[in-house]
Amino acid sequence: MEDRRDRIAILVIHEIYGLNTHIKDICENLKQLNYTVISPNLLEKVEYYTYKEENKAYLHFVNEIGFELAANKIKVLARKLRSQFSELYILGFSVGATIAWLCSNEFNLFNGAIGFYGSRIRDYLSVTPKCKTLLFFPEKEKSFDPNEIIKELKEKNSTQVIKVSSKHGFMDKLTSNYNENDFKLCFKIMNKFILEQSNKKDQIYFKYGEI
Repeated sequence: MEDRRDRIAILVIHEIYGLNTHIKDICENLKQLNYTVISPNLLEKVEYYTYKEENKAYLHFVNEIGFELAANKIKVLARKLRSQFSELYILGFSVGATIAWLCSNEFNLFNGAIGFYGSRIRDYLSVTPKCKTLLFFPEKEKSFDPNEIIKELKEKNSTQVIKVSSKHGFMDKLTSNYNENDFKLCFKIMNKFILEQSNKKDQIYFKYGEI
């Protein structure tokens, strides 16, 4: 039996839609890079909502889950995984990115935290990451100016911020905001970030060009 304590695991945190095709595709891409991937369903009773059910999905998250409760659940899961894997990272998209940001403030829980277009991070700027953190933001958002929080986030220790010219959701191949060039570039930057934190650089194959 394989010793999982010699493996790198990545906790992937979904958007308001749940474990949809986008999240499953991201998980599969990470598995191709030889990572162990765990993606818990925060919706619990529902696997996912369609994009046409955006309002329903949003209300479900706000009323039934919420950022802080979700972050606490992920921290509990992460503590269990911590003893099973040599290294543990957290990766989130949209609301999942804000959850990853909230989880980054725990000592010795994650080796690194990564978030894509976590709009609501702006409500939690008091968080101070206790692990290396990588955040991606689009150049523009509908409800706020990313430049305002990017400036503040760059002042925080252990925090790297990347801004791309695409729109919110640029990593999702099933949306009109998908940008293939930024997807490939950001995936490459993300993998490099993990490798830089990892103690197992020689054991991980950099297959970015195959994605």
